[in-house]
Amino acid sequence: MRTILHVDMNAYFASVEQASNPFLRGKPIAVGGGVGGKRTIVAASSYEAKARGIKNAMTAWDAKKICPELIIVPGDMTKYIHTSSEIIKILCEYTDLIEVFSIDEAFLDVTGDAIKLAKEIKRRIRERFRLTCTIGISYNKLLAKLAGELKKPDGLVIIRPEDVPHRLENIKVSDLCGVGRKLERYLGELGIRTFGELNRYPREKLVKRFGMAAGEHLYYMGQGQDNSEVLPYREESAKSMGHSYTLPKNTSDIEEVKGYLLRLSEQVGRRLRKDHYQGNVVHLALGFACPPKLGERRWEGYTFWGKQKKVEDHLDDGYEIYKVAERILNEHRNRQTIFRFVGVSVSNLLHHLDQVSLFEEKERQKRVLKALDQINDRYGESKIERLAVLKTQIHQKTGMVAPKSYKV
Repeated sequence: MRTILHVDMNAYFASVEQASNPFLRGKPIAVGGGVGGKRTIVAASSYEAKARGIKNAMTAWDAKKICPELIIVPGDMTKYIHTSSEIIKILCEYTDLIEVFSIDEAFLDVTGDAIKLAKEIKRRIRERFRLTCTIGISYNKLLAKLAGELKKPDGLVIIRPEDVPHRLENIKVSDLCGVGRKLERYLGELGIRTFGELNRYPREKLVKRFGMAAGEHLYYMGQGQDNSEVLPYREESAKSMGHSYTLPKNTSDIEEVKGYLLRLSEQVGRRLRKDHYQGNVVHLALGFACPPKLGERRWEGYTFWGKQKKVEDHLDDGYEIYKVAERILNEHRNRQTIFRFVGVSVSNLLHHLDQVSLFEEKERQKRVLKALDQINDRYGESKIERLAVLKTQIHQKTGMVAPKSYKV
C-alpha cells in the first residue's frame, strides 16, 4: 500500500511576508497589489486577518472597512516563487516521487515511517523559513489532501483505510479535491452534501446523472479510492507550449503577420489555461523566404530567426502573450523582409499557479477568460473570439488551417 504525503504551506503569501518582516508577525496583514488602493485585491491574508473576517478576492477598500487595523503589503511573486523552489529542494531529499501541485502544495510518495518523516519536514521548513505547513497522510492523493484540510494551520493528520467512511461521515463534499462550486451544486440537487452521503449513493444513479466517466469517478471518490499516480517533479511539467503556422503564401505585410501571431498566441493561452500552466518567457520564431538567385524570379527555401523575452508576470492570457511577441517582432521589423512562417511559444512554466490576482482588473479578466473557455469548450473552438482577432481575418481571406501545435 502506498503512503502519500500532502504538504500544504499555511497562508503562504502572507506568511512569507511575516517571516521576512518581524514587524508584521502576529498582525492582520493582506497581500495585495499596492498600499491602500481601492481597486487592490486581497490575494492572500494572514490567519490573524482571516480571524477578523478577511477573505481572498476582497477589495482592499472592503477589507479595511471590516478590519481597520489591516496592513496591506504589496505582493512580491518573485520572492514567493523563490521560497517555493527552495522548499521543493528540501522535499526532493526524501523521495524522487514528488508532484508539485501548486506554488504552495506538493504530493510525496514515500516509504518508511511517514509520521516521523512528516515531523522532520515540518521542523526543517519552520527552522529555515519561519513558515508552518500542514501535512496530510494517507494511502492515496485524494485522502492525503483531505487529511490536510481537517486541521489547519500547522496540522499533521493521517487517514487510514479503516477510517473510511465513519471518520469522514460529515466532511463536506466541497472539501474533496476536484469538487468545485458547480459540481457541489449538482450533487446537492441529489441530496449529496457530505462524504458519507456520497459514500452511500448508488453507483448507477451517479453514472446516469453524470455519465460513465464522471459518475464512476465520483463513486470511487465516495469510497475513498484514488489510483492517480504522484507525477515525478522532474517529469511533471512541460518545458514549453506553443503553436506555429506556415503562411499560405509569402508576404511582406507586417499587419498580416501580426494577425497570424495574435491567433496563435490566443491558442497558446488557451492550451496553457486548459493544462493549468503559466510561463514568463515568450519566444517568437519567424521564417523568411530566401531571395531568388541572380537571374531567377522564384523565392525558394527558408531562413529562420528566433528571439525570446522574459517578463515579470507568469502569463496564460493569449493577448498578453501576443503583446510580448509583438514587441519582439517590432524590434526585428524590416520592410524588405518576406515572411513565410511564424511561431510563438511560452516556457519557464509553472503548474497550478492559479492564485488570486493582486489587482481587481486582472481578476475580472481571469473570469472573462474562464467564461470564454467554457463557451468554446461547449460549442466548439473559436465560437467567441476577441474583436482584435476577428479584425485580423481581413488579412486572412484564404483561411487558416489548424496550425501545428507542440508540447515539449
